[in-house]
Amino acid sequence: MKSKPFGLIFLLFFLSFLIVHISSASYAENVPFFPIQSVRRNMEGIGKSVFYGTRIENFDVEVLDVVIGKDINQSYIVVKVTDEKIKKLGGISAGMSGSPIFFNGKLAGALAYSWETKDNLIGVVTPIEAMLKIWENVPDSSAVLEVAPSSVIFTIGLSERAGKKLQEKEGFLSRKIISLPAIFYSQRSNPPSIEIQPGSAIGVQLIHGDVDVVSLGTLTWRDDNKILAFGHPFLHQGKVNYFLSSMYVNFSLEGKDFPFKVGTPIQPIGIVDEDRSAGIAGRLGVMPKVIKAEIEIGNEKGVLSRNNFEIVQDENVVVEFFPEIILNSIDQALDSQKPGSVKVTLTIEGNDFHFQNEFFWVSKIDISSFTSNNLGKILEDIFKNPFQSIKAEKINIKIVFIPDIREATFRNLFLPVDVKRGTDLKGRIDLNLYRQGVKSLDFGLLIPKDFIPGEA
Repeated sequence: MKSKPFGLIFLLFFLSFLIVHISSASYAENVPFFPIQSVRRNMEGIGKSVFYGTRIENFDVEVLDVVIGKDINQSYIVVKVTDEKIKKLGGISAGMSGSPIFFNGKLAGALAYSWETKDNLIGVVTPIEAMLKIWENVPDSSAVLEVAPSSVIFTIGLSERAGKKLQEKEGFLSRKIISLPAIFYSQRSNPPSIEIQPGSAIGVQLIHGDVDVVSLGTLTWRDDNKILAFGHPFLHQGKVNYFLSSMYVNFSLEGKDFPFKVGTPIQPIGIVDEDRSAGIAGRLGVMPKVIKAEIEIGNEKGVLSRNNFEIVQDENVVVEFFPEIILNSIDQALDSQKPGSVKVTLTIEGNDFHFQNEFFWVSKIDISSFTSNNLGKILEDIFKNPFQSIKAEKINIKIVFIPDIREATFRNLFLPVDVKRGTDLKGRIDLNLYRQGVKSLDFGLLIPKDFIPGEA
């Protein structure tokens, strides 16, 4: 048997090595991610975020340390922002959460937190490997890193009183809430056309309409219609059902505790359906399930105002925000805080669920606050009841205000001495009306023919 020439064997080996090497190099070039194992101290990188309007800008970072934990969810990169414009803004701000960080043009992760330092320039980057696991529905296996506050919730369109009451609440949100006036709606009249991409400002929105409740962050990565953002949890609720909205950044503030961007939603563009330790995930073009709500305020002469909005189908959001939204609608319609009476009709409709009831309330101090508090308690009883999960689709509230106190106490009751079965009993009642003297009312009462014998 003849052996192959050595030169031919070497050539074949060299060609196979070259093909494998070229194939590996090509694959590495096409992979858009920079693994955390390849990150080194003193590396310089680029971040992307929006600081005004909708325009994405670059900023410079330098790696201070790389922490490799027992799994990717406990690993992170510590960076220092070296960009002058961020220094002037007061450092890393809430709203920059999710800003993609690139090394050699490849995505390493999301700027997620800032350390509580004097200059607020030291930040923590969540590795992209941890964020990609959200798409794989991998359960959280680590606690959230304890660092400076990472997100701010904005309410837009609430009255000063309603906004203050919401800020003072201790509810499930556990986030700083800032109330903005309705003047921030100006860009909605002609919403800009925005291509959502890494670095774009995005919002997690709980309520959309005449009142908005939204948290501002930054898009980290997009794969077709799937997105990753924030690099940290929003409310850490796991499977969720929130609006994903495009955002307009109005300005940045240094703030009392930490700097933050002020932003307002442009329009819903999708759904956030995962809220995990490593960030949030969602889909563009798919809308969340919502409750369509209307609050109508009127008096005995007619309708004064109507407020319409959509609220995500989440019982915590309904219970947390509805009382203040009701108070806001009342305050805007009446522009006063005074005693009075009110007639309320509450209707809730959903899949295999219908509730409707009427209420009449009186307050000698502040009928507006009294009404919103009572409706808040009723909604909590309905949505937090221990017997049935309520999947509401519509909530309609009609409130008719009466300026005087419609309250009375019994003074006298007059009835005939002889009461006969099968006849109409004619009587009269005297009432002490609140600050309006005495009013007499005649009434009739049919006595049944089979009424039991004895004294009436």
